[in-house]
Amino acid sequence: MTSSSLTIQLRVIKALYIREMISHFGRKNIGFLWMFIEPMMFSVGIAILWSLTLHSFGSIPPAGFALTGYSALVAWRNCVGRTSLAIQANLGLIYHQNITILDLAITRAIFEFTATTISLIFLTIIFAAFGLIHFPVNPLEALLGWFLLGWFYVGAGLIALFLNERSEIFHRVWHIVMYLTMPLTGAFSMVSWLPKNVQSLLLLSPMVNGVEILREGYFGASIDAKYSIPYLLTINLITLLIGLLLVKRIKKFVEVEG
Repeated sequence: MTSSSLTIQLRVIKALYIREMISHFGRKNIGFLWMFIEPMMFSVGIAILWSLTLHSFGSIPPAGFALTGYSALVAWRNCVGRTSLAIQANLGLIYHQNITILDLAITRAIFEFTATTISLIFLTIIFAAFGLIHFPVNPLEALLGWFLLGWFYVGAGLIALFLNERSEIFHRVWHIVMYLTMPLTGAFSMVSWLPKNVQSLLLLSPMVNGVEILREGYFGASIDAKYSIPYLLTINLITLLIGLLLVKRIKKFVEVEG
């Protein structure tokens, strides 16, 4: 891809991103603020519930445990679930020469992940201001864990897009699949709290590895985080490659129908 082509595609993604924001939240009232308020409300609700019930999470404050776990859970649900609908929501746009299905999918995935990222940052500041948590001990490690999670979500979203376009069943069962995968997100427990035989199984989940890195970045050596960055990088690369190859097949399928 030449520099001019890359510039055009970046402009396309920027335009699609703005369109995504307006189509989701409109121009009235607080408009685009719903972009991060919506995922934020979910994490706040769980944090308040666990704080009031004095739920114990070892050395991790309940608000911090909810913030890191449920932010990752919301990002997983939104990035994959809504990216799978990218074509249905923007079908008329793919007949423009410079807009591809991949543009639509990547824009939708980035949009959803950005919303949750803003929510995570904002709530970190608010919770720290109220003394519910401390600022991340190692911000760069927290950023690494969050970035690796986002990478996996984007790849999984591309695969979900293919499955949704090829089968009506996927859209109907996705919400069930979402609930079934919740234990594999790492949102509800640290790996070190579980029996050894369960630990090895959970660490096969890339999301668990990512959340463990994220929490270690937030809470430092006070927790016993277990993860493998090489394993997570490998899974992310494979997932993204499969997603890109499948999206390429979708393009031919959609163009034939169009």
